[in-house]
Order: sequence, then C-alpha cells, then structure tokens
Amino acid sequence: MSLTALLALAALAPVATQAPAVNGVDRPPAPATAPLETRAPLRIDADAPVRILGRSDADAYVEARLRPLPAAGADGRAYVVGRYQDAGNWYGAGLAWQDAKGRMQIEIVRIQDGRLTRLKQFNRAAATDARFYTVRLEMAGNSLTAYLDGERITSVIDGGLAQAGGYGVVAQGAPFEMSVPVTGAATDKPARLALARVPQRVQLSVGDAPVSLAVSALGPYRIVAAADADAGSNASASSNTSGNGTASANASLLLPGYLTPSALQDAAMSAPANGAQTIRFTASVAQPALVTATVADGALVLAPRAAGVTTVTLASPDNPNVQSVLEVRVAAASPARQSDIKLAGAVLPAIGERDVPFDTPLRLRFDQAPVLGGSGGAIRVYRVRDGALVDTVRAGGEADLLGYAGQPLRRAVRWQPVAIEGQDAIIHLHNAKLAPGEQYRVTVDDGVLVGAIGGVAFAGVTQQQGWTFHTRAALPPGAQALVVDDDGAADFRTVQGALNYAMQHTARTAPVTVTIRDGRYQELLYLRGKDNLTLRGQSRDGVVIDAVNSDGVNPGSGTAQDARAPGITGGRAVLLVEDADMVTIDGLTLRNSALRAAPNGGQAEALFFNSEGRLIVKNASLFSEQDTVQVRGYSWFYRSLIAGNVDYIWGNNRAALFEDSELRTVGDSGNGKSGGYLLQARTVSAQDKGFMFVNSRLTHGPGPTGNDVPAGATWLARSPGYAATWDHVAFINCRMGPHIAPVGWAGPNVRQPAPNPGQATATAGWREYGSMDLEGKPLDTSARQFGRVLDAQEAKAAYTTRAEFFAGFGGGRGWRPE
Repeated sequence: MSLTALLALAALAPVATQAPAVNGVDRPPAPATAPLETRAPLRIDADAPVRILGRSDADAYVEARLRPLPAAGADGRAYVVGRYQDAGNWYGAGLAWQDAKGRMQIEIVRIQDGRLTRLKQFNRAAATDARFYTVRLEMAGNSLTAYLDGERITSVIDGGLAQAGGYGVVAQGAPFEMSVPVTGAATDKPARLALARVPQRVQLSVGDAPVSLAVSALGPYRIVAAADADAGSNASASSNTSGNGTASANASLLLPGYLTPSALQDAAMSAPANGAQTIRFTASVAQPALVTATVADGALVLAPRAAGVTTVTLASPDNPNVQSVLEVRVAAASPARQSDIKLAGAVLPAIGERDVPFDTPLRLRFDQAPVLGGSGGAIRVYRVRDGALVDTVRAGGEADLLGYAGQPLRRAVRWQPVAIEGQDAIIHLHNAKLAPGEQYRVTVDDGVLVGAIGGVAFAGVTQQQGWTFHTRAALPPGAQALVVDDDGAADFRTVQGALNYAMQHTARTAPVTVTIRDGRYQELLYLRGKDNLTLRGQSRDGVVIDAVNSDGVNPGSGTAQDARAPGITGGRAVLLVEDADMVTIDGLTLRNSALRAAPNGGQAEALFFNSEGRLIVKNASLFSEQDTVQVRGYSWFYRSLIAGNVDYIWGNNRAALFEDSELRTVGDSGNGKSGGYLLQARTVSAQDKGFMFVNSRLTHGPGPTGNDVPAGATWLARSPGYAATWDHVAFINCRMGPHIAPVGWAGPNVRQPAPNPGQATATAGWREYGSMDLEGKPLDTSARQFGRVLDAQEAKAAYTTRAEFFAGFGGGRGWRPE
C-alpha cells in the first residue's frame, strides 16, 4: 500500500450521507459523520456516507478499485471523489452499473450547488465475472479525465470547481466494494497493462493457429514542464524497488512550456511508449478448456481450443491496481461448404485478375442486399506462393493500424470492416497487408454473410473455388501524381493507400497530388510527416469519403501511437493529420456519419488538423453533427461548406480564416429543440488571430434524422472557460439566418462560461461587423451580449487581407494562401 493510503487511514475526515432525489433531480449527500472502514476492500453501502479520506491538491488524481457486490441485483453508481468542498460541491469519476442490460457507463460527474450533472459518459459492456475495475479521476486545471484500468477513457473541460479539496469514495443505488483510494499529482500518469494498439477483446476460431499479441506493459510516468525540469524536478526518474527485486519506475516525460489542458491530454495518450519502463506481468485464463494463454518475450500467445467466451487476466505481480481483463471469444469452426455458386462476375477483384492495386478491398455481389451473419467466422487472405495467411477479417468488428507497415507512429482505430452497399458486401482488409507483385487467394467462412448469388444460398468461398488475384508491381519511389479510383484503372483503390505511398516513398517536402475519382470511399484516414500534399476530388459531390466514427467508438481527438503504446488512441475523426504543412483538400466531400443520438455517438470530427503547419480547404464540403472541424496551426477555408450543430468548428488554433463559405447548422439528432453552437475557440495565445469569418453565410437545414433547427436556437460561439486560451472569433460582413439567437453569443446568460477576454476589443474576443440577414439586409444586433459590434474603423483593424491575417506564420515570415 502506498504512503498516501497509509496516511489517509490514520487521519479520517468528516463524511456525508446521501439525500433522496427531489423532483426527479439527484441531490448530493447531506452532511453527517461516520467512521471510515479501514479493512480492504471496503464495503460502500448504497446511499451511505461519502467517505472522505483527506485533502489533495487541485491538480491531482484519485484512484480506487471497485466492483458492485454480487448480491446487489440492482443498478448502482460508484465514484471516486475529488475537489470535495462540501456536500453540494465535488467532482467524481466512476461506473454506473446497468445490471439488467449488462452494460456500464464510465462517467465524469459534477455536483455543484446541490445539482448533479453528468459531464461525460462512455458506454461499455459490463463483465459478469465480478471483477474489480481500477477507476481514476484526474483533475488538471479545467481538464477532467477518467481512466479505467489505466486506459484513458474520456475527458471533459469544466471550470465549475477549481479549488483544492477532499478526496474519497461514494456509492449510490447499490452497494459496492472498493479499495482505499489513493491520490497523487495530476502529472503522474498510471501504469498500463493491456494489448498494444488493439481493443481489449480478441476474436478467434477453433482451428486457428496460435496468435501472438503485443502487450503494452508500461509502468507509471510523470509529465513535467520545462520550467520544472530546469528547477531540478526532472533530474532523474525515481524508482521503487520491491522486495523481490523487481523495479517499478516513475519515468518523466519532458514537455516544453506551460502545460495546457490539451497538452496534458495529448501527452497522456502518447507518452507511455516514450517515457515509461517495462513491467513484468502474468496471464491467467478463466476457462482453460476454451483457450490457452502463455507469455513469451513480452507478448501474449493465445491458442483456441473450444468454442465459447472466457477472459484472460493480465496482472502485475508487484501492484494489485495494475491489471487488465481481456474478453476472448472463440467461435466454432465454420469452413465454407461446397456449393454450385458461380463466382465469376460476382466477385472483385475478378477471379484471376492481374495488376490489382495492392490496397484493394474485396467485393461480393449478391442477388439482393446480404446481411451479416452471426457465425463468428472470418474472411481470410492467403499468399499463394507459400500458403501464408496474410490477413483475417471478422465481420463483428476489427481494429486497424493506419499508415504504412513499419511506420514508427501509426493511427490505431476500431473499425467495422464489412459494409453492405446495395447488393454488395464490401470487405475492407486491414491496412497495408497486401504487397505488390504477389498472388493471393480468398476464402470466406460459412455464415459470415447471409444471402444468395445466382439463386444459390451463399455458403462461403472455399479454396477450391479459386478466388485468386495478382497485385500490380510497386510504384517507383518519388511519384508526385497519384490516382485513386474505387473501380477503374488507378494506382490505388483507397485514399489511405495513396497516403501510405506518399508518406513512405516521397520526400517530405516534395509536392504530391492525389487525384480521387468519383466514388464513395468508406475509410478512416491518417497523414503524418508529409508536407505539400493535395487531395483533389474529381467533383465536390461525386467524391465522398465517408465513415462512422465518434467518441463512443474511438475516444478522444486522436493521436498516433508507437508499437508499445497501450490500447487505441486514434480518435474520432475521419481524417487525422499530424505533423504536416501545406496540406490541401480540394473539391471533395468529407463526411462523418455518426449520430449524436446513437448510444456511442457524440463528438465526431470529419477533420482534425493536429499540426502547427498550414491547411487549405477549398471548394469542399465537410459534414458531421458535433465537432465537425477541429484545427490547430494555420488554416484557410475558401468557398467551402461546414455543417454540424454542436461546436462544429473549434480547436487550439493560431489563425483560421473562412472566406465565402457556408456554415450550416443542421438539426440535432439527439435533441430536436437544440440549435447548438457554431464555434468554441481555444486560440493558444492572446496575440494569435483565432477564427475569422468573412463574406460567409450562416444557414440552417435538416440534420441526419430530418429535423431542422428551431428559430433563435443557435449561438455564434461558447467559451471553454479557459484562462490559458482565448476566445478570438469574428464575423465580418456575414449573412445570418433566423436560427441565430438575437443575443448572439452564449455566455453566463445561458449558463456557459464567460469568454476570455471578458471585454472584446477590435482585435480580440467575440466580435462582428456588417452582419446581415440572408437577403443582405442589415441585421439588428442591439440585443447582443458578451460580444462587440465593431464600427468601420475597428473592422479594418480586425481584418484587411489574407496576407495580414496570416502574417504571424513562421515567426513573422507570413503566408498568403491562394
């Protein structure tokens, strides 16, 4: 047990009891006193005292292991508690257990002035084996993050409770068992023991060869600012050697400058592979008759034996809080059956086809739209020359690594690889699995797809049916003009295939244009370390890059991972760009089709430009609901459409200019009465320009479920409430529809944080000039609050030319986009 926990046991603070709900609103605990149970694990009774162990800093974490009691039989919630001021004011992170549904929600909650608000929820299947979960609440400034078993699950920005306070635990609705909570600095990140760059769920079939899975077994680490390091706080990594001689290190990751909330979040996702030391672990199987598990050279080796569902527990022998439970599903063998189906004309690539792009998806055409089966079987691709299995795809969901094979940092994502489009089943192989100049054979298990081809029931594809194809020769290095087409003659079948080539086989600064022919490209995309790249569509509406991705599928904005990084942090965007300059998107549509109303919906970027470089978007359309466009660095949007409904333009940017563009607020699938917010600026310094809109139109229209936006229900912007970022937003000569609220800006008038700066000037804060209605008539802005209506002279100070707007790029070198 840590020193923190031992000290906490010696000095107990007053606690509180839970009061009943009033008028359907959960009420916080009412003051009371009770002794703390010091034996471990603790029984925390439902609606019993909040157990406060002591005080922690405002920037701190609180962590405990917890589980619902097996005999509870009721829904319940359990939280670790931080920044506890009194019974009516505290933060919590924990699990909301839905026993009847077999589900649980990882939640971040706030109780302020007696009202409970669930700030963030993330849905996940609940285990039935009475396991303990390790829950951590991390509080760093306005950033609150929830971890589950060391995995960063979700985060939220909230400035409601900023002061240091007590820490402890509480349960509601059902009794829980919990370990004594521990606390520490928010810059101390948890150890993580998990499969590397894949979900913690493994699918196998009886008869599969043993599979070796990389494991991220990394000890805790610390994030420190450069100023702290100069003061000596990062002089060396501290270590604690256990009695058996195994060292667990707290490594330090050095970050330059002030640690903004976003920097802390990014480092939390990417730092373990760079700063933490390897820890040892063991593997145990709940039902060894189904699968065997061994540890070899730091990897987990699983060998399926019989059909069924079991769990494999990875555990540190040195720290009981460091463990991970994997679900392993073993499907019965379901090989394809011989049938009279004629595959000729029903499959792509065609049988025996040559010069096939080596990023090709597979297609099967049925008589009518097929459906996904429930056999648990797989699509397999073998290399003909030696019979090697090169890829296995299961229809129930997969993980993928975007980027080229061997790339140091790749984007790991959860992904549905089989899509039904009309009569076709489209099978997306794992990225970068096929090689040029090879022959491949495809098999499909019985039951993967249900339908008929040529009037014959589909029973899979056997090796004897001879679905083989030859991939084309490799492109020579250095090609600067690439063509993508989903079905015609081209260099690549997928956009990611072309991006992989550009990242791997062209010089970083060499200009490369990827021409994309009309078609629908269902894929997530990743670009890193490549400058001067253009994605140019054949036509704006004809080229549609489309995927369903969201915070409930791939949590977080997204960042790349190295081979030792745990879990999946590829994020919720369709296109993620990192460490790149002069990236151009021209003449195409980028769509994230996630619904806010879906159980795993929420934030869902179409584009995340995660770079301090330059981005150009022109003659393009970008669609989503929440967080459609997130940008950093410098960006220019010209004659483009951005559609969404909640903070659908946002980011920690330097300067973003939108000219002659349309901002379309669409009906919210999750709340038909809401009009949402156009922007949430988090501009990184007071001197940067932020977000500027010139000669643009603010319109409204139906959302993905058909409902439009109510009149007066949309706000121009809201603030994150940061003291370290700036709400620089300006509208110059823009036309605004009747959906825009007369007050304009969402501040404390609608229970949102006040902007920074609180009082706008000609060049800072929330501003507008020359606002008109959609017909071009002057708009009445007399009711505006928290923003500034500029006069003509102030408007000239705010914006004159593109060159002036982007003059700060490159330390004053400037940029004039064309």
